Amino acid sequence: MSKVNQYKAAFTEPANVLGVAGLTALSLALLNPLPLLVGIVAEAAYLIFVPDTKWFLDRLDKRYDAEVAERRRKLKTEVWDELSFDVRNRFERLEETRDQISSRTFEGKRWYREVLRKLDYMLEKFLMFGVKQSQFRTYLASVLNQADPGSQPPPIVVERKRKRGPETTVDMAMNLSSDEEIRNAVQRVQDHYQAQIDEILSEVSSDENLHNQAVLEKRQEVLGRRKEFVAKIGETLLNIRHQLDLMEDTFGMINDQIRTLSPEQVLADIDQVVSQTDTLTERLQDVSPFENMELEKGADKLYDVQEETT
Repeated sequence: MSKVNQYKAAFTEPANVLGVAGLTALSLALLNPLPLLVGIVAEAAYLIFVPDTKWFLDRLDKRYDAEVAERRRKLKTEVWDELSFDVRNRFERLEETRDQISSRTFEGKRWYREVLRKLDYMLEKFLMFGVKQSQFRTYLASVLNQADPGSQPPPIVVERKRKRGPETTVDMAMNLSSDEEIRNAVQRVQDHYQAQIDEILSEVSSDENLHNQAVLEKRQEVLGRRKEFVAKIGETLLNIRHQLDLMEDTFGMINDQIRTLSPEQVLADIDQVVSQTDTLTERLQDVSPFENMELEKGADKLYDVQEETT
């Protein structure tokens, strides 16, 4: 956490704000500046010494941990029904791994707190990527069914646990779980669009009606754009799949080696994965620009992903 954050947090502590306000009110009531002057001196001493004490840093850590946990709980509640059964299980395992890592004792080690916050950051991103994976797989399964209805394997029946008992659902997108299945689906859809484009080109050359030609040329353009878009969806699905695997492997590696690796190596490993995670987030913005996958304002400070500059 940056020094600016520490001083700001110390200044805005409820007890401190109440004390400053009380002394100011007392000075106004007595028409005597002495209480205010005493308060200014006490406030200066407070801000010089308290923000750097272990007690105050631990207090901030607990407060931030609670904010992060609550934020993730809300996000999990919002998106849980959109996640595939597989991603749900994997996320729960990651939460368990994070709890195992947090149970280690590194008393007073600030780098350890930074590790935990970046793991929390990746947990949140894991949920977001899981949602996008489900959405894109469903889209790809849908266009594949339109392009080649007889080519898809039977749908997978998934039993999801709910508060009111298990619910059985049919998930067409679950078939698209491997790189080969995704690439094959994209190729079949693109072949379908290309066949339509070839047919339109033939019609354009034989139709002398200018209005019909204009309509056919516009169809050709639309189909070409759909062909490009399905390729982009396929590549993004592959990226998400590998990124989820990387994040899962990173949690396991940190849990295995946090006692044997140097703090610098642990942070370097996590920073590399965080950087790749942010890169994928930017790519997802290109594919679905109307949905905001960025952190909420101020949330980057919860994870120490970006230092505060003001």
